[in-house]
Amino acid sequence: MNQQVLAVRGVGGYRQYRIPAMAVTTSGRIISIYDARADFDDLPGPVDLVIRTSDDNGASWSEQEIFRKHEGISGFGDASIVIDPSYGKYGRIIVLYQWTRIAGFFESNSGTDLNDPLIAHIARSFSDDDGITWRHDVITDQLKDESTLGIFATSGMGGRISSGEFAGRLLQTFVLRNKSELLSAIGYSDDHGENWNLGAMIKGGNETAIAGLNDGTILIHSRATPHRISGRSIDGGVSLTVLEPDLALPDPSDNGSLTVLSNGDVICTHNHDSDLRRNTVIKRSTDSGKTWSSGICIEADSSAYSTACELADGDIGVLYERNAYQEIVFATYSKNEFQPIDSVISANQTTTDIEFTVVPRYIRPGRNQEIEAQLTSAPTVPEVDMNIFNIKERKEVGPAGGTTSGDSLFTTEELEKILGPITPGLHDGDEVRFSARISNQLSCPVVNLKIADRIGEMICEFDSIAAGSKECILDIRQKVTSDDVTVGTACFEFTLTGAIRNSKGAEISIFKKVVNFEIPVN
Repeated sequence: MNQQVLAVRGVGGYRQYRIPAMAVTTSGRIISIYDARADFDDLPGPVDLVIRTSDDNGASWSEQEIFRKHEGISGFGDASIVIDPSYGKYGRIIVLYQWTRIAGFFESNSGTDLNDPLIAHIARSFSDDDGITWRHDVITDQLKDESTLGIFATSGMGGRISSGEFAGRLLQTFVLRNKSELLSAIGYSDDHGENWNLGAMIKGGNETAIAGLNDGTILIHSRATPHRISGRSIDGGVSLTVLEPDLALPDPSDNGSLTVLSNGDVICTHNHDSDLRRNTVIKRSTDSGKTWSSGICIEADSSAYSTACELADGDIGVLYERNAYQEIVFATYSKNEFQPIDSVISANQTTTDIEFTVVPRYIRPGRNQEIEAQLTSAPTVPEVDMNIFNIKERKEVGPAGGTTSGDSLFTTEELEKILGPITPGLHDGDEVRFSARISNQLSCPVVNLKIADRIGEMICEFDSIAAGSKECILDIRQKVTSDDVTVGTACFEFTLTGAIRNSKGAEISIFKKVVNFEIPVN
């Protein structure tokens, strides 16, 4: 295993990097594209897409360059890369992504009018010379019907059918929003990505990985909780013959990937955890994704979106988010590093009597609220009722699974005044967000549970958790102080206290568990 950090928040002119997309072209060149944000927030907002490439299987990389540059409060984000090896001399690279102005996916109106800032669009970029030059356009009108309010392409990478009746068909999944529901759909193109259609709808789906198997069928994995949703199509993505949870793929509703190796094996990446964005793994299947017999742990701790590809030298490359989205990391693995799946999973499972796991989620930059209040002319994101969506379907801003609904939109210049200069590390007033889980693995209830932070303030409490049950706290907020900055390290401590109750209702013992985090300021 070899690792390289391709992006670090606060380095390279941006406060935050997120949403890794990656693919390997016909020449073996690795293309990586990801969000470069002026703030932490998702679209809408001033977000660029940046690109890095490698021509030596990831041993070295080009300098980070801007792929799509925002203007004002507009932004580009959530890229997905589709490779068509059958087009022209070098094959074709297609990048699909979202383009917003005032409204994002959750706020977008119906319609496809390019002049309406309240409509979020699907933009596209083509390269027919291995990524040297690009042409850009917008294809919202190809994919959005009257009943669809919001639509975007699942980030990461698309797929292709290589054999059978639909050989050459390009595949890309999309997430759709109507008035009260999120779902996903299989998109396909039979003319090298020029025109796209929507096929099978994936009820209950969200961001969905897709791959064309060697027998001509399609396999999908959609983010969902407590398990990823697996589906299959035998008619090129027009309909699904199977759509059900894969119990071997626990999931906290996070984006992963699917790809078919040159020998026909299938690999997927995802978080092997039903609640927390941690424990990112690669799993390998030798039976077209029916079972997952071996794997590799990429990152046991805080980690999120991931995209895996087979490299030109036969190794596997993974681009993923690590350490509360502080880094985007590229790692390579030899196929002989795969281990039996039971050993990979059990190595990071908690078998204690009462589990108390805390994971850092992200770092929200501190804001100068006085300056922010003075910018009264800033446009605002349209108001929407996010309560109709499951908490794990919403944006990861504001409260856990929150929204920018009603918030002001600022340019990069205005954000410089509100957030201060872009520099690496933590700053006085930054807010570190954590998620936690308490799991009672005893045969009796635990009661009077309390979680306190490093200064003894109560975070939350539960009267009881039954035997075999759990409770999750998705949004624990901790401020970085001037003392943390002076010392050079922010030390966060979380203390869980409670009591164990026997079958007769009597408290038989008191317990205490402590979790510590040390996050360097620089």
